[in-house]
Amino acid sequence: MEIDILILTVYFICVGYVVYQMALSIEEELEDQVVLVPDGASLESSVRSQLVRQGFAEDAAEVLQAGVEPLGKSVSLRLVVPEPRSLAPPNQRSDELQTGQIVVQVLPQGPHPLKPIQGLTVQVINESRALQLTIDWDRSSISRMTNEIRRVIRHTPGMRLDLALPQVVSVVNPNQYLSTVVTSEDCFSRNADTQVLQQAAPVVDVPKMADLKAPLRTYALDLVVQLKPFSDRGGRPVMLLLPFRFAIQPLPAKAAIPLVNWILKR
Repeated sequence: MEIDILILTVYFICVGYVVYQMALSIEEELEDQVVLVPDGASLESSVRSQLVRQGFAEDAAEVLQAGVEPLGKSVSLRLVVPEPRSLAPPNQRSDELQTGQIVVQVLPQGPHPLKPIQGLTVQVINESRALQLTIDWDRSSISRMTNEIRRVIRHTPGMRLDLALPQVVSVVNPNQYLSTVVTSEDCFSRNADTQVLQQAAPVVDVPKMADLKAPLRTYALDLVVQLKPFSDRGGRPVMLLLPFRFAIQPLPAKAAIPLVNWILKR
């Protein structure tokens, strides 16, 4: 009987050791992660303040927590600016102004591997009937940690041109969708042999920033946009600065198996 108990004890110790080693092996393969948290409150407050100063209602700007299709299910900004009555179909004209929404989103957001971010994705969907949205990349900016700004550079095929040249604005007409990747001018350099412009650094060095104190784990993309009737009749343009700000929050390490996590804390 004692021999049987001894054999079972040794067996369970061996099984436990094998499971423990498997958990450690899986743990080594798991990627550390951070969370990219957008500051929706400051975005909404800033844009609403700008709209009020230009004579629009405060609720013309709203931050959506889940986004809209076809954008990702992440935080986005919705603009509902009145459209000119003169541009509405004759049978729909009334004393009230027509409205249509424009939604702007900047990715990535949420859980993200502990890897550098090569570019920020700007997505815009224009569901208005008569408003045109333009993004001025040269007047937009990217800042990191100390709020030192850099000019935004939109990725285009080839990119053999000088960064000092002005960039063409992006235009999003009614019922159109834009998705483009941007970075900052200090991320680029020229190949010594071919002189081709290429990206040499990430726009956000997540591993480096994750080790900093909380106030410094931030970055921002400030987009300068203009909304105006595409026919230039019956309305005035609206100029806005959309401040998309993000904080990097490191996630605590977790063991692959909860029991192992409990044992490691002992």
